[in-house]
Amino acid sequence: MTYKVIQWATGNVGKQAIRGILAHPELELAGCWVHSADKVGTDAGVLAGIDPVGVTATNDIDALLAVDADCVVYTPLMADRAEVERILRAGKNV
Repeated sequence: MTYKVIQWATGNVGKQAIRGILAHPELELAGCWVHSADKVGTDAGVLAGIDPVGVTATNDIDALLAVDADCVVYTPLMADRAEVERILRAGKNV
């Protein structure tokens, strides 16, 4: 079974999480959320310091939560309870 994963934030921890998701045979990177507008549209692999992987970063929460995914790896610098609750209400595990 493969789990589809959204990476939420691409700071130091998020970059390593992207690499870990991509390296794991049972995980598939399904989406990537970024806080910074200048990262929007950038490939998640490039943000993680590796080759492009075909997943484009976005800051559109509604669009990202509409993505078919099983869970979200939530790694922002500062956690936002309302944001986590929104992710959970969308049916994603965190």
